[in-house]
Amino acid sequence: MYFKSQKLNFMSCLLGLMLLVNHASAQGVSIFSEDSHDSKLITGKHRSAKITWGGLNNFNIEYRGDIEVNDTDTDVIGISPGGYLEISKTTFGSKRSIVIESSAGKLKKEYYEGRSLVNFEPDGRKWLAEILPDIVRSTGIAAKSRVDRFYRKGGVSAVLDEISRLESSYVQSIYGKMLLKKEGLSDNELIRIVGDLSDEMDSDYYLADLLIDASDQFLKKEATSAAYFEAVSNIGSDYYTAQVLTKALKKYEPSEVVIGKIMNASRNIGSDYYQTVVLDEVLDLRDLNSSALNEIIEAATNIGSDYYQTQVLSKAMKKEGLTTESFSKLMEAVSHVSSDYYMSSVFSNMLDNKLDEAVQVKMIVLLDENMNSDYYLSTVLSKMASEQRMGDKSMEQFAKAIGNMSSANYATSVIKSAAKADKIDKRSLIALINACSEISSDYYLSSALESLSWHVNRSDEEVKSAYRAAAKHISSDTYYGRAVKAID
Repeated sequence: MYFKSQKLNFMSCLLGLMLLVNHASAQGVSIFSEDSHDSKLITGKHRSAKITWGGLNNFNIEYRGDIEVNDTDTDVIGISPGGYLEISKTTFGSKRSIVIESSAGKLKKEYYEGRSLVNFEPDGRKWLAEILPDIVRSTGIAAKSRVDRFYRKGGVSAVLDEISRLESSYVQSIYGKMLLKKEGLSDNELIRIVGDLSDEMDSDYYLADLLIDASDQFLKKEATSAAYFEAVSNIGSDYYTAQVLTKALKKYEPSEVVIGKIMNASRNIGSDYYQTVVLDEVLDLRDLNSSALNEIIEAATNIGSDYYQTQVLSKAMKKEGLTTESFSKLMEAVSHVSSDYYMSSVFSNMLDNKLDEAVQVKMIVLLDENMNSDYYLSTVLSKMASEQRMGDKSMEQFAKAIGNMSSANYATSVIKSAAKADKIDKRSLIALINACSEISSDYYLSSALESLSWHVNRSDEEVKSAYRAAAKHISSDTYYGRAVKAID
């Protein structure tokens, strides 16, 4: 079938879009060939469609209005006022046509062979009976009357059985939408419908369109929402999966349970970009509790791109309601970022929040272990020293990270940032002084110690002794004298 071909190109996508608009605007028509190599042409005039099989057989249909067929699909028994149906087919140069019009509450049926008008009975009726069953199953013509008929006779099961016989995802989507609009459908019936349709439909485009159209019916209840997202998982295209999920989010504020299901569904998206699109849409929701934020942060760990992952994490950190657990999950997520630049940007954003000591310690450890660039490391550590109140444990780890830096310049810049604090407790001050001892350059070691001298002068002899011991690592008499003079 046409939509089952894996050779979908731009023209076939354009065909599907035009057919959908055609039907939505006023029940336009689509025809699908069983041969995926056939050429097809859709014309918009009078809401018509044309299809060409091979090079010898032409089969054209044009219609307007609501059409009703009999119970055997062999005859047209009704057309809405002002409507008409015209069917023509050319076989080896021989053309036959049927024109049916609604006039004054009656149907006028004409049959042509070539350009000659022939009595509709019996040849016209016979030909219509031969071709109409295939036409209604491949075009969507008379879909409403057929859905009503099957539903009246056998309920949801009968309509789903007929949908399984239809020739294209496009027509299946028409029937599926009509079935879902039936009043009084139970949760179990909704679950069965969306499950069967997602299994039957091969086109990601039409399945996505149907799910978007039906989202209100399914997402307001936990039982039906599970089935809905199971159907979403049958969409192979990352683009259409993202479309369904983002449209669902835009329609209304989903519950915490639904947000969790959306997070799970987003993990099936292979594209980092489209996964980011979904998570970004969730983050735009106003009332996200800490549990939902944690779900988003965890989902972000599946994004392979450092750029897109940090986009999500940085946005998440600007939301209210982040807890210590949230920050811990952020740490875990950031540990997957390989780029020093993106890692530093996330941590810098995180430092805009007041972090407790446990989070500070974990951040410093991750920075020390995972960040290779002293420049980016110094940027984050300097901001932490300037904007966070650090306790003994975090300062101890902070000093250790400084001591592990290979650049004397950047290590000194971090110490100078820490020295700008109004007050540094004794234990933390000694830790910073000891970190200075790891600086190999006489100039930078002297400069780092001098930046701490104001705090040292206000402290006791134990701190001053630690300062003098660190100064003894300076080989240059000039720089040694400058460092010692700062406290004497």
